[in-house]
Amino acid sequence: MKTRGTRGGIILSLEAQDSIDDLEMTLADHQDLLAGKVFLELTERISWPVVEAVAKVVAVAGGELADLRPPSAVMQARGETVIIAKTIRSGGRVESSGSAIILGDVNAGAEIIAEDDIIVLGTLRGLAHAGAGGNENAFIWAQQILSPQLRIGGALAQAGEGAQSQGADGPEIAHLANGQIILRPWER
Repeated sequence: MKTRGTRGGIILSLEAQDSIDDLEMTLADHQDLLAGKVFLELTERISWPVVEAVAKVVAVAGGELADLRPPSAVMQARGETVIIAKTIRSGGRVESSGSAIILGDVNAGAEIIAEDDIIVLGTLRGLAHAGAGGNENAFIWAQQILSPQLRIGGALAQAGEGAQSQGADGPEIAHLANGQIILRPWER
């Protein structure tokens, strides 16, 4: 287990090798740090009894277990959805063996590669490759798609030179139809 302070309290980062006995012993020596808000950061899959043991120690110390969160607002497990709770800057690369959800923008020069779908709750300006393992049913959804290059399965679509946004009034989706990538406004 690792700890670090934050303005709102303390963050405890639990790791797979942490045992209930070790955690209880370590936390018992630092109960004064647990009196406020405590955030649990799960770096890997952690068994529920370990989380419950930490919650019990925090309650005994007079603290409040405020939140369970993935490390650095990133969650990834093989074959599962990756959730990134920040903007992906130029040069950044996100890979997922499942779907990828970005809670922010994807800047030009960044790459998002997922075996399944890509969802961007912001503007997509970087490269996006959904269905990277050959899944032709994958899609790319974003509040606005301004990417110079989209890939779905084995298909590739590139924006023409000097291409401008057509000013869609809302979210957009890219999907495959007859082997071609179609970009259109998203309709519920």
